Amino acid sequence: MAQNNPHDWLSRYANNYHAWTQETSNGRILYKRPLGLVESSFDIDGNHFGGRADMNALFTLELRHALPSKDDLRRRITLAWASLRLQHVMLQSRIHEEKKTGKRTFVVDVQGSREEVIEETIKSIIWVDDYYDEVDGLDLHRHCQNVARIIEPSQCLAKMHVLPLRRLPNGNYELSFLIIMAHQISDGLTAYNWFSHFLRILNSPASDIEKEIDIARTPESIGTRLPHAQEDLYPAVATNKARARWFWAILRVLRYRAKGMPPTFVNPLRRDERLPGAVSYPPIYSKLFDYSESKKPPMNSSHVEAALSKTASDRLIALSRSAKVSVGAACFALAGLAMMEIEEARHPNIPDSERRPFAASFPLNPRAFFGFNTPPESCMLAFSDGIVLPFLSSSLPIEARFRLTAKQANRQLRVYQKRLKTAAVNISLEPHSSGRLLANGYIYAIERIEAKLPASQKTGSNPQGSLPANTSRYGATCGVSSIGSTATFFNPGTYDFNDVEEKGGKDLVVDFRDLEMGVRARDNEFLIGSSTDAVGIVKFGVSYDESAISKEAADAWSEKMKSLLDSRRARSSL
Repeated sequence: MAQNNPHDWLSRYANNYHAWTQETSNGRILYKRPLGLVESSFDIDGNHFGGRADMNALFTLELRHALPSKDDLRRRITLAWASLRLQHVMLQSRIHEEKKTGKRTFVVDVQGSREEVIEETIKSIIWVDDYYDEVDGLDLHRHCQNVARIIEPSQCLAKMHVLPLRRLPNGNYELSFLIIMAHQISDGLTAYNWFSHFLRILNSPASDIEKEIDIARTPESIGTRLPHAQEDLYPAVATNKARARWFWAILRVLRYRAKGMPPTFVNPLRRDERLPGAVSYPPIYSKLFDYSESKKPPMNSSHVEAALSKTASDRLIALSRSAKVSVGAACFALAGLAMMEIEEARHPNIPDSERRPFAASFPLNPRAFFGFNTPPESCMLAFSDGIVLPFLSSSLPIEARFRLTAKQANRQLRVYQKRLKTAAVNISLEPHSSGRLLANGYIYAIERIEAKLPASQKTGSNPQGSLPANTSRYGATCGVSSIGSTATFFNPGTYDFNDVEEKGGKDLVVDFRDLEMGVRARDNEFLIGSSTDAVGIVKFGVSYDESAISKEAADAWSEKMKSLLDSRRARSSL
């Protein structure tokens, strides 16, 4: 990272600091821009901590085709991935680091022809059946989080592994992709947007995809799709410098005087003692991944899912409606109740009067805070103070506990749903106002970056000066987030396989089946993501630090989540 003047910490706020520029290198056109603060934070995670925070997704489709050969199928997949990379340009971006300053920038290269586009795309695709006749997708997904970093940022920030086809009983095939992305180019919403578009492109005729590539590969076309850093989109805090100085001065005092999070209970899933280092995985996929000891990540990461039954999902949604809360708030409540029951079982001798509350940290989608309403095309995140739910004994009826915690969660989440009503500059310093949240997040991002950087690369930047922010010594029990309904992205049955059978019909049809997505976790993280699919099933997916939380404990949590609102399931406990 560049050694910037530590006193210039405001230079990147609402100042078009991260604007794209067009350059020519070795006769080729390319676009460059500096990484934003949030993007830089994730870049440091991946670059200095063995791929930490890199996103990983197992994307599973069902396929029927009438293509003449395996090579023809590969060609179609390559064309679709090439078109996707051109239409969502961060997928083809790379990182350039200036030798003298250490400044890191995004680079998007422009190819001179369709053939060059295909050539460059092939470099980011790994055909797994070149090495293995069959693989277990879930096992491959687990291994990819516990080996040397898979992407090389100077070459590309996204890679796709195409798994071997698996024949299904109905004669169709299961087609799965393991997609790895650096977090600085994507977040959860962006990934859903990209993967759903990938599905649509795969269902297009090859000739249409080739035409899209020819149109989208030009410098003029690419230039229209280059995403801004979120800091450049922030609203100015005042109309003149004097008012702006007062705003930032008051904000820093407010951060100094802030009331921290109350004492909360620690995640009860944690081991008594975390493992001293990452456990080496057996080199089952050594032809795909680097298992060398010198490059393995500093800790293990894993993923666990909990899909509620239709009965439990319907009950959660019905209870949400009757309590007049969002399904997202209900998911926060269910996560909290599960942790409370597990904590109660692990520490049964603590009197109810002495039980600490549950706290959930969560990321925010900041786009609506600055009026950015186009589909997500890059990583844009803000971070909240979290929400706190009172500890409720499992001796109380589950529906009563659920209603109370869901209403508490809904009330606390609603304060983050305010939006800027106009383009006017009147930014408020009221608690939870959009302007204050963005400004506070800006300072927090600077602090996070400074804390993560190695000693030799620290800049000395300290926006708070002699008034350190009052950060609570009590952390959240876990992280919780909600994507909401995924029906607008994926709806199984959208594409008809019979279209392949008809004379003059399609030569390929794919339809959505599953998406398991997570990140390489940080120390002690247990990050719960919730969503509701097209048929109303409520699902939870968790990325967690396996050095701090065992697989057995994570699986027990999954059973607890599935049982709380489903009376037919046996109650689980640790």
